[in-house]
Amino acid sequence: MYLSVSLFRCRIRNVRHSAAARTLLGLMSLFAVMEGVAAAGTWTRVTRTNPQFANGIMMLLTDGTVMVESGNDNQTWTKLAPDSTGSYVNGTWTTLARMSTPRLYFGSNVLPDGRVFVLGGEYSGPFLNQNFSNTGEIYNPVTNKWTAIAKFPMAQFGDDPTVLLPDGTIMAGHLSSAQTFVYYPQYDFWFNGATKLRNDQSDEETWIMLPGYQVLSYDVFSSVTLNQGHAQKYDYFSDQWLDAGNVPVILSTATQGFELGPGAMLPNGKVIQIGANENTAIYTPPANSTQPGTWAAGPTLPAGMGADDAPGAMLPDGHFLFLADSYLFNSPTLLFDYDYTTNTLTDITATLPAQLRNELANGSAYTCRMLVLPNGAMLMTTGSSTLWEFMPSGTPQATWKPTISTVTKTGTHTFRLTGARLTGISEGASYGDDAEMSTNYPIVKLVRSGVVSYAKTTNWTPGISKPGDTSLQTVNFDTPAGLAPGTYDVSVIANGISSASVPVLIQPANVTASFASGTLTVTGDADPSNITLTYKQTKVSGVFTGATVTITPSDAYTTINGSSSAVFNVGTARINVNADMGAGDDVITLNSLFAATINLKLGDGNDTATFLYNSIYTLLSVDGGTGTDVVTYTGNSIIKQTTVNVP
Repeated sequence: MYLSVSLFRCRIRNVRHSAAARTLLGLMSLFAVMEGVAAAGTWTRVTRTNPQFANGIMMLLTDGTVMVESGNDNQTWTKLAPDSTGSYVNGTWTTLARMSTPRLYFGSNVLPDGRVFVLGGEYSGPFLNQNFSNTGEIYNPVTNKWTAIAKFPMAQFGDDPTVLLPDGTIMAGHLSSAQTFVYYPQYDFWFNGATKLRNDQSDEETWIMLPGYQVLSYDVFSSVTLNQGHAQKYDYFSDQWLDAGNVPVILSTATQGFELGPGAMLPNGKVIQIGANENTAIYTPPANSTQPGTWAAGPTLPAGMGADDAPGAMLPDGHFLFLADSYLFNSPTLLFDYDYTTNTLTDITATLPAQLRNELANGSAYTCRMLVLPNGAMLMTTGSSTLWEFMPSGTPQATWKPTISTVTKTGTHTFRLTGARLTGISEGASYGDDAEMSTNYPIVKLVRSGVVSYAKTTNWTPGISKPGDTSLQTVNFDTPAGLAPGTYDVSVIANGISSASVPVLIQPANVTASFASGTLTVTGDADPSNITLTYKQTKVSGVFTGATVTITPSDAYTTINGSSSAVFNVGTARINVNADMGAGDDVITLNSLFAATINLKLGDGNDTATFLYNSIYTLLSVDGGTGTDVVTYTGNSIIKQTTVNVP
């Protein structure tokens, strides 16, 4: 059976890339669906176009920037950074490193350490052959580098769904079997995951994260085979797939290429799944998570229309927007709004700007993508070089918002934030198996004197919360390099929904230094410091006439006497150095000092001290203080040395 389905699927995919699939159906009128209270707001075109000419999948990095795959070569990535007011409409583009291979329609996830995971590609390689690649790679935004990962355990992966689990691992489905596999990013290792029910393959499915660390999936193929809609859910704690009940309507068939639309957890605790045909379905999770739950038919789309691979997004005000076209992959594409409070759909295409309306009228839904932004807006592309921002006028309810309990300083530029609902009450945007653009992770915003900055967040626990959930979660964040000292209004955001802000004092570590009576005195504060002391002789006609010691910070978070460096004229005699680094995880390098004595106290914390080519005539004394310290020596001349509290 799978062979015939696979062959049909290949044919459909090829049609999707043919000119015939993109021809206009022309003058079809815009459909009006059952009226609800449609999402209100403002559409604005992003000022600058993507320098790579076409937008593909969009992913929100944990520092608030947007990473966009080029729809031009499907290998190059670009980054859209908001301006100093937090505006993405007026943001700036930079070009990032390219993946090792072009990929089209693949799995992707943002990891809790800030890196980006991609796997597969229904089409991949220089000519984008339909080979269902099983290769993957991880992007590090800090180094701007891609690194290959271990291949998916089966010969093909392609564009199957992936989901980030609470322990930071990634569960991936399989194209042609009920087996799932789990990837450990920390160890670059795959192992067998739980087997799905009813011999259900994961191909074309949309996986939706539920509260309580469960993942919901409508059975695309087995529902057709059994002529009965079915669903199942993965339970993280028991590591098994459980039955999620019968679905009263079929959401996709061979006529729709076995495709499926987006889905989302809604503020009322229910799930909407958009079909590739006219049908939608609403899932109500059970009170006991091990039970199936119940399904009901949702409102229907106009005849002949469906989300046969299409994006959707839950806005911060609770409305769910999604695109649908005339199946299979034919224009025009229309924008619909689902209002969960009335269980109704509204066609809002007529409210769009003329240019965007024209782009949709002449294109198919599968080329489009949506992404929820930290500023509360939704970013949308139709696959061209332009982007559109929709800023809803509605607001989230208080019980949906993240909260902040404490912000604790853990280093010079690092903090730990504790609060509730840090990963949001939904995944934000959805597409299906071809693209993953979830934003259910915390973004930290810093505002001072109207200037907006975003910190890089790490070490959050993947998942989503129920509205009103007061369970505490934590996230670490690093302030941007060079951030001016001062008190900032700090807020945490998930899926565009922001917490109330709290004031946080952010200031760099300040090392004070002075030179008098032949002694250089260096004193650190309670924050981690990173400094280098460099001795340099001055000669006139080959005669040693003096020397300087320059103290420079080795990172963007340390100052010397409140500035970027300090230079001391130390004369021709050997100097004495008294350095007390204070608390914090300090790093100090002493380079080529011409010294009589050096007394170094590393203080509290896990410190690092490096001695390079120093000449110490009388005594070197090192006191490591508390914590685990690392002290290394290279090319020094040391007459006498005493060391305490150093391993």
